[in-house]
Amino acid sequence: MVQSGNVASAKDRADALQRLAQRHGAGYRSVGAMAYDIIRDAILDGTLPPGMKLRQETLAESIGISRLPIRSALIQLEADGLVIFHARRGAMVRALSVEEATEVYHLRTLLEKEALRLAMAEMTPERVAALRELARTADDISEGGEFVEARTEFYATLYDAQSRPLMWEMIEQLRLKLGRYVLGWRLVSPGSHDHSHGELIDVVAAGDAEEALRVLESHLNHVRDGVIALLDAAATEAAADGS
Repeated sequence: MVQSGNVASAKDRADALQRLAQRHGAGYRSVGAMAYDIIRDAILDGTLPPGMKLRQETLAESIGISRLPIRSALIQLEADGLVIFHARRGAMVRALSVEEATEVYHLRTLLEKEALRLAMAEMTPERVAALRELARTADDISEGGEFVEARTEFYATLYDAQSRPLMWEMIEQLRLKLGRYVLGWRLVSPGSHDHSHGELIDVVAAGDAEEALRVLESHLNHVRDGVIALLDAAATEAAADGS
């Protein structure tokens, strides 16, 4: 539900949060974990857009829980880089600048190329087969939370996250900061990402590490340029609205 050119009403946002609450309502060990996932997904899919003030009372009422788990979820989302607390204005959805997005992609490229290099040394036919299936799923999904989950599962398998949990945690933290912008770019620029994850898996399956690193870096640069273009357009629109 990434907004482009218009702003969702308070009722639209409340309805979207209630739908997320219904989707996330079962299988949680705590209400706090559920609140975290709902607010995170609402940020990632644009229901709660960058710069929006997050009122704990409103979130609690929309989701149907008390304020305490909302507060805990917002603190955790601040640690993830999705929320920022201001002394006077309270919690807000964090907006990234072009400079910050560029730095994130620089760090991602360094980490992810090393993760892929290490993972390819231990690649198996079984993992390649699993990656092909995950790639098809990731390329077919455009919904916010589902897109992020599919993408996460694909790269966790590609980089063998279980064997390198610390490296994966660092990569995923960087990915999370940009998930909502990547989704927005996919939605406003259909077809611009049709290189697909399949191309990368083809060279991984062939065992060509240098070519795989080149394809990965090219992919990251391509997405970075799309996200930066989206950020530039948003800044231009905001400046025009302000004038």
